Amino acid sequence: MNFCLHSSARSVNEAVNRAIRAEALGFEAIFFADSQMNNVDPYQAMALCPVNTKRIRFGTAVTNMVYRDPTITANSFATLNEISQGRAIIGMGTGDGPVYSLGRTATQLVDFEKGLRVIHDLLHDRGLTVPKSKERAGGNVKLKAGKHLVPIYISAEGPKTLRVAGRTCDGVILGTGFDAQVTDWARRRIAEGVEAEGRSLDEIDIMPAGMIVVDEDGDVARRRVRSRMANRAHHSFRFTMETVPEGEAAGVQRFMDNFDISKPIEERIDP
Repeated sequence: MNFCLHSSARSVNEAVNRAIRAEALGFEAIFFADSQMNNVDPYQAMALCPVNTKRIRFGTAVTNMVYRDPTITANSFATLNEISQGRAIIGMGTGDGPVYSLGRTATQLVDFEKGLRVIHDLLHDRGLTVPKSKERAGGNVKLKAGKHLVPIYISAEGPKTLRVAGRTCDGVILGTGFDAQVTDWARRRIAEGVEAEGRSLDEIDIMPAGMIVVDEDGDVARRRVRSRMANRAHHSFRFTMETVPEGEAAGVQRFMDNFDISKPIEERIDP
């Protein structure tokens, strides 16, 4: 079993030092948030991390297609993969906080899957077909720079997105935590996508993601993690309630009804 770390960084120095520390502690990978109003640009930060490390892998958790065209994402990660000598991981999502907070909307799932296939084909040297017009010759266009074959992971919680992962991706960042029942449910949804594409479930790396705070004082730990766990839960349950045990459904619905996303993260739930 491998462990990865998710990180947000307000400075490049913070990002690099965190990567160095994560490698020293034995983490497999470190993922940086792509949130342009709150954190340094992850691509520029990740470009410096490999220079100061030897083994740890790097990725976004997650970038999106609202602000970054799939062709740009493919090129950015091919470049990062060259810098890091094959240690890059693409982490994609349809768009959440960084998108909604600026009045934009998430990528529709059908367009998200198309974009994933564009990235996949570019990084597997298949290129993409561009129609001919007065301004361009058209034909097959390939990515001509960087180190290709970068694995693609997507953040997924709902059944439709999990099936997309099974059809198109190398891995899933499963944002619903570590509950075995939920993970088994997600695995079945991924398998449905895998079967439709004629793939094997063994090809998909499932990465359960959750909030962990360690402190000698349990009350302090719970207080520190509570607001972020609530924010993560609200994100997940917006897409599906299928993973909620029957006995907990009423409580989760009350939580969703009273969650105020317009407030700062620490104030979105009652104290």
